[in-house]
Amino acid sequence: MVTRRVENLIKNGATKYQPVENMKAKSLSDVYDIFDPQEALSGEKLKEYYVKRESPIDRHANALRSSKRPLKYLFVGSRGNGKSTELNRLSELLGDDLLIVPFSIRDKLNLYDIEYSDILLIIAAEIHKKVSENVELSKELSGYLDNWSEKVIENVERLGLSGEVKAGFSAIFLNITGKMKTEATTREITRKVIQPRLSDLIDAVNKIIIEAEEKLDKNILVIIDDLDKVNLEKGEELFYVHGAELTSPICKIIYTIPQPLLFSNKIRQIVNQYFDGHINLGNITIYDRHGEPDPEDCDLMKNVALKRMDESLISEDALNLAVGYSAGVMTEFIRIIRSAGNIANTDDRGQVKLSDVKQSIADIKNDYIRILGPDDIKILKDVTKMKGKIDGDKFQDLLFSLAIFEYSNDEVWYDIHPAIKGIIERAEAGKE
Repeated sequence: MVTRRVENLIKNGATKYQPVENMKAKSLSDVYDIFDPQEALSGEKLKEYYVKRESPIDRHANALRSSKRPLKYLFVGSRGNGKSTELNRLSELLGDDLLIVPFSIRDKLNLYDIEYSDILLIIAAEIHKKVSENVELSKELSGYLDNWSEKVIENVERLGLSGEVKAGFSAIFLNITGKMKTEATTREITRKVIQPRLSDLIDAVNKIIIEAEEKLDKNILVIIDDLDKVNLEKGEELFYVHGAELTSPICKIIYTIPQPLLFSNKIRQIVNQYFDGHINLGNITIYDRHGEPDPEDCDLMKNVALKRMDESLISEDALNLAVGYSAGVMTEFIRIIRSAGNIANTDDRGQVKLSDVKQSIADIKNDYIRILGPDDIKILKDVTKMKGKIDGDKFQDLLFSLAIFEYSNDEVWYDIHPAIKGIIERAEAGKE
């Protein structure tokens, strides 16, 4: 979507979009684009909009910078709580010290049909692409890679992709990986070819890593975002069954994973065996476990909004309500402001009022009403009272769907989405 700012530049004859110092929304018509819950902050927007929060990124950046070992980390947190933005910030912090290879798995693969070999193939493709942009590989290694690619071509042609794959290591990745997201046949054939030869692929990738790190005098860090969006069953399969394969490239790697997987004893075993630990990005504690507001964190969330929009565009009580119902999760807060701004703009008002935020919250509540069943209501009611974890897969599912959130003030505790509390109260009232 083209923003009004870009449209104005085009009308004025600008040939290239130049970032401006002040990127704040000046009217409600600007709010929809600027408050995009799907967009992680990067580049100029990271500098302009980012609000400093408690984050483990700085501490782990130091470890990744100083250690010569090929560290492997799992990055966890509620979906939408700002992990992608923090990973972008990590890339900027380490850009001078490491060769960063960042990508979103969602941009490369189909999250509803994904296998461990697909991930390793994409890692190989992204490492080769990034390395080739920074250093020329030796003739010996290039020859080795091309010989490997010829064998792959022979087999994919035999299985039905004849005429679609060109020769050469980089050409294979350009042709095959570019189609894996959208073409089921390509995924199926590629897996049949790659999985029996996975050790050869890993060997090829590791040869690239060794030569590149030596020539650049830098370690390589691969950052794989959006794997936290795969379903829990697939996430457990990827990291429990294939943890050894996913940690086999001899470079530093960070994987995002679904937060509820940390409740699995299997995953705990894998973390201890194959990974150097997990990096946890906590939610912002708008309220403590006793329901008392945290003024510092409330101000943090307000600043997130006011860095993106003029203060005159939203009333104080509307902003306070949006903060209170955000659950301390960035995308929830951004979504509320965007929705409320759109409601106010549609009604031709110049400011977001309390009623606009209430309508936005009602829409969120209705979404939950549609998906929550009696068993869910019981668990949510127990979490509300206990502020603790409930055993069973249902709890993990509700955590994954953002009906439940994890917080930590020295000690981990849980609460439900503020928009759901009215549903629980109504259910309780119906029993009386």
